[in-house]
Amino acid sequence: MSNHDGEYVLRAQLPGMEPESDIRVTVDDNLITVHADHAESQEDKEHSEFRYGSFRRTVRLPGTIRPDKVNAVYADGVLTVRAALLDRAESSEYSVPVKRGNGRGEEEPT
Repeated sequence: MSNHDGEYVLRAQLPGMEPESDIRVTVDDNLITVHADHAESQEDKEHSEFRYGSFRRTVRLPGTIRPDKVNAVYADGVLTVRAALLDRAESSEYSVPVKRGNGRGEEEPT
């Protein structure tokens, strides 16, 4: 995690994930939690192959996170979460949508 101009940036390598279904980012007060679960199987007449994995990491920031200033983007196997802090203490929990990105940790234009 790094701090750039008051914006905290968290990056996690999560190769092979589908951002819409496999990754969930939640924010609660000063905590960012990344949950990632992936299961995949391939079968043919000769063999079966199963791949699965689970990841969960919680990071504590030095203050309360601003709900309107959190962005999560997944591109090229890397999840980038950007968050700014509130000026005053407020407590609320919410989910952050994860969007497909362009490889530089930025959201693809729509």
